[in-house]
Amino acid sequence: MAVLDLNDKQKVIAYQKFVREDPRGQVTQDPLWGDLKANWGHVYVYHETDGQIDAVLTVLTVEAVPGKLLGYAGRGPIADINDIGLIKAMIHEALAALPDNVFLIRLDPEVAYSDELNEAYKSAGFVTRNRDVEHMHGNIQPRKNIVLYYDGRGEGASPINTEDELMLHFKRDYRNQIRRAAKDGVTVTNGDSEADVRAFFETYVLMAAAQHITHRPIDYFLQMQQLWQGTGLFKVFLAHFEGQVIASGIGFSYGDEIWYMYAGSNRDYAKHYAPYAVQWEMLKWGLSLGKVEYDFGGVGDFVPEDGLYKFKHGFAYHDPHAEYIGELDWVIDEAGYQEYLKQFS
Repeated sequence: MAVLDLNDKQKVIAYQKFVREDPRGQVTQDPLWGDLKANWGHVYVYHETDGQIDAVLTVLTVEAVPGKLLGYAGRGPIADINDIGLIKAMIHEALAALPDNVFLIRLDPEVAYSDELNEAYKSAGFVTRNRDVEHMHGNIQPRKNIVLYYDGRGEGASPINTEDELMLHFKRDYRNQIRRAAKDGVTVTNGDSEADVRAFFETYVLMAAAQHITHRPIDYFLQMQQLWQGTGLFKVFLAHFEGQVIASGIGFSYGDEIWYMYAGSNRDYAKHYAPYAVQWEMLKWGLSLGKVEYDFGGVGDFVPEDGLYKFKHGFAYHDPHAEYIGELDWVIDEAGYQEYLKQFS
């Protein structure tokens, strides 16, 4: 067990290689994510067997209550989640390297919820936050996601090996809408340039305004582009119609999945179904890379009344719902923890 020395270039490369190539890998466990969150502190813990990294825990810290730090391992650790002894040892290694005012280490690994796993973590001293959290924004990351599984899980599903099989996996009206977009002249490009990000951002702002939600600043996405450009792990997809970008999406390729992370659209052109065309191209990207999963991201609940669910489910209606274990909290300072939780009650 050790803390990553960021001056040891060879070890940093090994850490990143593990995070990017392990089937459980997640972009939020890559040290580049710590660079993106420049105003957060960070510590990177790894475990080796026979000189090879086989588990990592990336913890970023931020002041979440006055004078006290939250340590957050976004979608981490990347490890055998059933080896609770190892995970606790990694947490203690991180705490030894972090400031003394950390009140909480929060994990939220992308692993399926089960009563057995939930009880195992509670018995080991963790506070678990999953089915007792009433709404999506009560967690840092959504706990209920829509996922398309290329390996053919779910009732009526078959393994997806070709673009034709992928298209047939969607609901009939979604297939028609993808074809309608193409017939109307919508084309989709992808890239990782600054120009791509700026074009994405214009549609992202429009979508946020239409939905009356806040959005991240342009500098956040420009920093993202600079950090991941040329890695092949980050792509911006842009739908064009009559000389302008009318829909977009940003995806990351880590481990065995594509994570569809951000999107934008101009509702003035809704009749051309450009967001469907964007998804089609992003899903083909995952297919071309031999991915197992395409994660559409979170929904409020698995019901048609939920707008996010309504759009995403049509692409993955054969697939089982992905309900993750949620947040696994290792509490160091109970008073600080209770003060932090007040904002979610």
